[in-house]
Amino acid sequence: MNGKIKEAIIKLVLFACFACISFTLSSQEEEEQALSGRELLTDCEGTTQPTQACMKYVFGLVQTVVMLQQMEPGQQLFCINPTEVSLETVTNKVTAFLEDSPERLGEDAYVLVSEALNTHYPCPMQDVI
Repeated sequence: MNGKIKEAIIKLVLFACFACISFTLSSQEEEEQALSGRELLTDCEGTTQPTQACMKYVFGLVQTVVMLQQMEPGQQLFCINPTEVSLETVTNKVTAFLEDSPERLGEDAYVLVSEALNTHYPCPMQDVI
């Protein structure tokens, strides 16, 4: 992944992280940490389809980034046409990306999901940062 895309992921996803991504408590001191890729994958591995928690996580991140992309149209992290691609399909691609990246599952889920979306739903070159 080139540096500009990585920088865009960081900028867009940091806002998404604080805007609508659920957090999990990590200690008795109630210190907050972002959901890890491993934790998200556990939610995404349903028997025949992803769980509602997984789909809601992906939906929340997609909606937040889409909103940011509308505010900054020149900075497109991914391009998903919701009339052509279902949330279940998007979530299945995210799940496959997580399954194919076991060495990275300790990373924050929002970074991995953003990278998965960028990989599977790239924008035309003129829209990429």
